[in-house]
Amino acid sequence: MPFIRRRGVTAAVAVIAAVMLTATACGSNTNDGGKASASSSDRANRKDPGADTGQGGGGTSIGGFKLPDGVPTELTGDALQKWKDGGWKDFSNWKSKAEDFANPYIKDFWTPERLAEAKANMPAVPEASSISSGSGRTTKVYAPDGLVKRKAATRVAATYHHYAPPVGKLFFSSPQGSMVCSAAVVTDPAHPGKSNLVWTAGHCVHAGKGGGWYRNIAFIPSFNNSARYGIQQATRNARSSSVSPYGIYWADWATTSQAWIKGGAHQATVAYAYDYAVLHVKPEKGHKSLQESLGSALPVWFGAPAANKAKNLKLRGYPAEAPYDGSKMYDCRGATKRLVLGYSYPSKYPAQYMMGCTMNGGASGGPWFTTHNGRTYLVSNNSLSDRRTYVSGPHLGDNAKQVYLATSRKFR
Repeated sequence: MPFIRRRGVTAAVAVIAAVMLTATACGSNTNDGGKASASSSDRANRKDPGADTGQGGGGTSIGGFKLPDGVPTELTGDALQKWKDGGWKDFSNWKSKAEDFANPYIKDFWTPERLAEAKANMPAVPEASSISSGSGRTTKVYAPDGLVKRKAATRVAATYHHYAPPVGKLFFSSPQGSMVCSAAVVTDPAHPGKSNLVWTAGHCVHAGKGGGWYRNIAFIPSFNNSARYGIQQATRNARSSSVSPYGIYWADWATTSQAWIKGGAHQATVAYAYDYAVLHVKPEKGHKSLQESLGSALPVWFGAPAANKAKNLKLRGYPAEAPYDGSKMYDCRGATKRLVLGYSYPSKYPAQYMMGCTMNGGASGGPWFTTHNGRTYLVSNNSLSDRRTYVSGPHLGDNAKQVYLATSRKFR
């Protein structure tokens, strides 16, 4: 997770943060990320730095977001066999654009050894008072409402399928090895009651600028359901009903914001205002949808109250850096402050939610949720942290809704 540096107790606090990934840095210099393909997208970008998600071409148009025509969700023929025989390890031509996602199922890929490898190994982050704007400039980061108070994360009661059924762990492969995040099942407007959609952080599926899509992305809902095991025992028993009661689900499509693809990095950039992603998944075994198997999914509240007005939010995830080991689910709850990542003329980047919480690497992508009119909604996801005081998450607006609907409508 991230670092925060304090330079005195002032209303404006300089911040530097790293990602909540539980492995090494995410990117290498390959390509420039997805590109807008229409002048309408360029105009949207001038209004909202994250508005263009980069899915150029024809197909369904959703508020300016265009799905490509005939985009395959799996490799085929010789290319597929080469991938399964180890071709997935070749990151020399790392695909980055939105339409380049490929994640074909490889039987028995997630062995106990690979699952156990996915643990915290965060790089050091230099102290600084500014971060990259993603365009070669730097911009100060402010928490204008002041610092949040440190609150220790508390363990979620077991069994998870009873107390937190939509939440689980996300495993994936990067050039640096196996990695892990958290994620949650969300409803699918195209398939009511039968959703296969999973919400997580953008940095859990794509490395951002200079990198590309991660590989072998798999979701285990209610991981370590009974909370009996430490991480070594849990990964050894990964396909048992006590650790993966609903089985393992592979992502056959992923969507994230173009702002993340173009500007995301292992160190904090303004792209973290758009650090979210939606996956469509398939079960390793069986034919039931994820929501039918779990009996639960979170609706998403786009345009929920801003951070300075939110009074009772909760967040969950599987933190994996010391003193945690990634085997147990934790949560934090309370009111939030605003974390402003920067400004882009003529509009500022949306302020993030920020809450006192000690969760760290591995909790990335886990859900923020609240109750509204008697129903529980997902309103954000874990994105940044300083490892000891706070966790932040993006405010979900129109761009997040486009990302969500694009994934839903691709499989309607």
